[in-house]
Amino acid sequence: MDVVEQDQTNEAAWFWLYRVFERYDDKRVCLENLITINPQNKWAQEELRQLAPSASPDKDRPAKQASRRPRSQKSKARRLVAKTSRPVTLKLVTAFWFGISLTFLSGGIIASGNWLISGLRTRTFPNYITGFQAFELLVAITFAIAGVLGLYVASLLYSRAIAGFYGSVLLALGLLLVGPLASLIVDPPNYLTMICTGGISGMIVLLTLASQSGFNKTE
Repeated sequence: MDVVEQDQTNEAAWFWLYRVFERYDDKRVCLENLITINPQNKWAQEELRQLAPSASPDKDRPAKQASRRPRSQKSKARRLVAKTSRPVTLKLVTAFWFGISLTFLSGGIIASGNWLISGLRTRTFPNYITGFQAFELLVAITFAIAGVLGLYVASLLYSRAIAGFYGSVLLALGLLLVGPLASLIVDPPNYLTMICTGGISGMIVLLTLASQSGFNKTE
């Protein structure tokens, strides 16, 4: 119990708890935790299927002398199920995409509004649009779309859908490619921005990969 309180994704600890527990509910919670941590654990899935039919009221009652200890362990095991379902790395990735997406979306909307107001003031819109104005509008729309996509990925991550895992990896890789490239093509090149965007994007990729155990939806 001390091990799982310190490391709630320790498969070996949950396995041995399953071995030593006697109550049906305790064993079931341990197996469910094993499957939550590792959805590909075929052994735990098979044990859970075999455990359910074999449960009976007599088997659920431990010996009188040991009745208090399993009951206490059972309540701890149940509390840990909710904790193991959402690793800290998954929370960090979700919070990152939610925050950066709001920034992108707000920036895109503000830039689009400024572009429209500027065009109306110069009286070139909608009769005539220069190439630079078209580029500004494209950048603003791109930021807005990126914000919407990021919010969608953040919602998938929050619901622990496996699509959010792949979406986070793809968006982070895209940011890793576009961010440093955009920092290099400006005149003069902004190397500090290149390092920051590249480093943050790479970190998000690693955090997303590390949070894979938190996704319990494999469909």
